[in-house]
Amino acid sequence: MSSHGAVTVLIEIHAKDGQEEEARERLSHAIRTSEKPGLLSSTEYEDLNDPGAFYAVQVWENAEAFRAHMEFAAETGMGEAIRVLRVPPRTVVLRTVD
Repeated sequence: MSSHGAVTVLIEIHAKDGQEEEARERLSHAIRTSEKPGLLSSTEYEDLNDPGAFYAVQVWENAEAFRAHMEFAAETGMGEAIRVLRVPPRTVVLRTVD
């Protein structure tokens, strides 16, 4: 995958039963408080038909900026944040169709 050009990243998380509020808070906190060089925008959503399902749609300067962020996150305690999830976060890196 080329690192040139902006990419959109879809992040999907599913909280364990009873952990929905904590997952919501952790998602919001993680997005709002950490430095993310190359992040242009981020919008968070929750699924009205699936309590505990949350999504973030992020736009990054390029795929390399997102990869660097994920490497940093893995080294700095992402494991603690995912303990309230049913499964590990699903991440999809997208680019527009030319």
